[in-house]
Amino acid sequence: MVDLFYELSQLDSLDDQLHLEEQCLNQIVIEAMLMFYDEFNKKQLTIQFNEAPVSSIEADQKATKRIVYNIIQNALRYAKSHLTIDLIEEDQYIQLSARNDSEQIDQIDPDRIFDRTYRFDRSRTDGQVGLGLHIVQQLVNKQGGKIEAKIDEGTFQIDIRFKKWS
Repeated sequence: MVDLFYELSQLDSLDDQLHLEEQCLNQIVIEAMLMFYDEFNKKQLTIQFNEAPVSSIEADQKATKRIVYNIIQNALRYAKSHLTIDLIEEDQYIQLSARNDSEQIDQIDPDRIFDRTYRFDRSRTDGQVGLGLHIVQQLVNKQGGKIEAKIDEGTFQIDIRFKKWS
């Protein structure tokens, strides 16, 4: 928890530290999914990565890895049975779309999900403070990307748009 608050305090000064360069989002997602393989199995989550050949993105490697890790960790905490990640090429962006089901889907407020310390399940006592998705939003914004969350047909979805490498 202390590490998360430290990381959050560092975000304001991160502008000068970001090193935007060509990154392969496919590879970052694959490495992250492999890193969490045992946890997916323990939770018995069905994982689907619809890997499509997409262009490179303009991003900071460390920040982008943190974004993907936080998205996966969020799904590990709240997904009931599955996580699906798609990469979609658009005109100026590469979109990472992460979708999962949740037993508490009716408690999620997509308009507040990126607020600092927002947790939709206030009864949890697992030490989580609700900073993960706030950090994701800050890192996406600092790299010139876009992020949104929504609930669609009983599924929680986060869409992140990374700028294409030019």
